[in-house]
Amino acid sequence: MCDSCNVLNINGVNCHEIGCPDAWKDREIECKWCGQKFKPEDKYQICCDDSCYCAYSGYPEFDDELEGEYENE
Repeated sequence: MCDSCNVLNINGVNCHEIGCPDAWKDREIECKWCGQKFKPEDKYQICCDDSCYCAYSGYPEFDDELEGEYENE
């Protein structure tokens, strides 16, 4: 299940070892802008999509032509 640790099963729940660098992949977090729950694609992702990230960060409104210009910090 995880390439970075030995996953434990405690009371029927799969758990990463303490300190596993990939444990963030299994947790849903709340978007800082719209509040929607989502599973992040990278460790430091704080918003559910690029338009929410731009709005949260104060960048101009997201435009498909600028896709990839602004990266999550």
